[in-house]
Amino acid sequence: MLRTFRARALVVVLTLVAAACQDYNFNPVGHCLVQPGSERITLSNVSTADVLFVVDDSGSMAGEQAALAANFDSFMNNLNATNAARAAGGLEPIDFHIAVTTSSVYWNFETTQTCRSDCAGAGGQRVCCVGTTPVRQPRTCAGATDTSCPATTSCRLNCNRLQGDFHCCAADGSIPPAALTELVHCEREGLMCGTLETHYDFQGCTNSIATNQSPYPQGDFVSYSPTPGTVRPNPRVLHFDKELYRTGLNKQGDNSTDLVNWFKQNINVGTCGSGQEQALQAGRLAVQKALAGGQEDTRNDTGAVAWTAPTATQLSGSAPARWPNPNSKLVVVFVGDEDDCSSPPDPSGGVVMLSDPPGFDACTRDATDPPPLGGKEFPISEFVSYFTNLGRPVGAGFILPAAQTTCTLATCTTSGLCGGAQASGRRLLSAAQALSAAGVDVVAGSICDPSFGTILDDIAEIVKPPQTLSLPSVPAESRIALRRIVSPNGDTRKLCGAPLPPRPAPGPAYSMSGAQATGADWWFTATADPGPPYDNATLDSLVSVPSTFVFINPGGSCIANPGETYSADYLGVVPAGGCSPADLPAGAADCAAKLGGQASAWNCIAVPGRSFGTCTCNATP
Repeated sequence: MLRTFRARALVVVLTLVAAACQDYNFNPVGHCLVQPGSERITLSNVSTADVLFVVDDSGSMAGEQAALAANFDSFMNNLNATNAARAAGGLEPIDFHIAVTTSSVYWNFETTQTCRSDCAGAGGQRVCCVGTTPVRQPRTCAGATDTSCPATTSCRLNCNRLQGDFHCCAADGSIPPAALTELVHCEREGLMCGTLETHYDFQGCTNSIATNQSPYPQGDFVSYSPTPGTVRPNPRVLHFDKELYRTGLNKQGDNSTDLVNWFKQNINVGTCGSGQEQALQAGRLAVQKALAGGQEDTRNDTGAVAWTAPTATQLSGSAPARWPNPNSKLVVVFVGDEDDCSSPPDPSGGVVMLSDPPGFDACTRDATDPPPLGGKEFPISEFVSYFTNLGRPVGAGFILPAAQTTCTLATCTTSGLCGGAQASGRRLLSAAQALSAAGVDVVAGSICDPSFGTILDDIAEIVKPPQTLSLPSVPAESRIALRRIVSPNGDTRKLCGAPLPPRPAPGPAYSMSGAQATGADWWFTATADPGPPYDNATLDSLVSVPSTFVFINPGGSCIANPGETYSADYLGVVPAGGCSPADLPAGAADCAAKLGGQASAWNCIAVPGRSFGTCTCNATP
């Protein structure tokens, strides 16, 4: 999980003054020459996050959905504690807005049909055929006023297996042969056509957010209803807004307890969905629809709206969903026990599911089978490009089938399966790694984690503004001066306090919670991730050892508001290009060559997360 302040969201002004400049006379370490450094980092104005959970609703997911709901408190406790600390410091709260969709886009079943261009009566078009006889599907129509349907039928929303979409059928929902008039077009000639089912078919499953024969969400936001299709369901977007943290009620009049309970109900999306999970495509469709104003909710901003529902997955006469919000961060969380199988909605151009056991199906083989039979899935790069080019900060969470019961992005592997996973999460892990490499805040964990508490806590971290500053060089000593917080008008709003105090000798190193409990404003960490103080035992230090990463303690008093600037002034040893880390003892000569003096005056130490070392003064030259 990379949590540094990123250049695309920040304004960074860096001044490094050469040691030869006579305006400065810094020499705090005696015989070693050092360079003064100054780092000014302005926080993005983003204090709002729009969170989307994309949850697998196939037949094997009941236990995982229940565990996710049961442990949602870990997510909420983290963010509530952050907002309580911000309120105590006179800062405005973070607000976040949560929606849910499912991984069901379509299910393309194996058939005896073939995509051909020589079928009778098809005019040379590529269509699905049995032999040379075209397959025909129920006629679509434009709405209740459409009078073009054949005799004995009319344009209805209640046609068998197609509820919620307008087709020509009889009053009882049956579809007579006269209404089977539309050809089934396809893309890849010579290949099998699947059925391309786009509606639920309840068979031995647990329902929650849908009615039987209603459309798959295909990225639409969903929510729980006590009586699907007849009673207004929960809000589809749950607004943990700033008003909630100021007054106890959000703008819609809901309290935190109701919002949390509604999420726990909404996230239990049921097990009646498609077994051809398309989490990445569902997430992309959800955001596309939201940005186009196509997502709907059961309530408006005042909490009231007239609502009627043709099905439990579609809404009519409802309010536009307030998601995403202006200038917000987008966080998409993918949850599933099988891999992503996102491919085009085409009977032959999309992946066709054959009669295979989980883990050895067409989705898995698509990556290795040569075209035209393989290579149907959307490239991972498409999703990475889409999410990283939205013009807003992005975060992503992946709770995926892995080889381990618990893992992180750095340790997850898909070369095996943990108990409860159905198929290797190869594509999901690849997406997580590619998004992280593109600068997205990413966390990952195993779907087999018995509690989900750790991964939900990590997801809460990427919802919040970053807490780690990345310095361009390692300070020469631990007494770095994180001097002030500057308001947007240039005035100093706050002078920050001291860093973490020394720990008692010979006591153990600080834990994360122990360090936070001291109330220190900041400390050095080993990596860009929030963590306990960096305490390299070989350096025999009672305080956090200097590194290029500074963690701002949310329990301290040095917390900036969005739009404010951190000003960090310090003495940093900055040899051009660093010293060679290949042989650190010999690197002292490299330091002397670049900075002057004798080799015995210098140490070359490794810089965490960097490919070079940095020179520090030798305490015993």
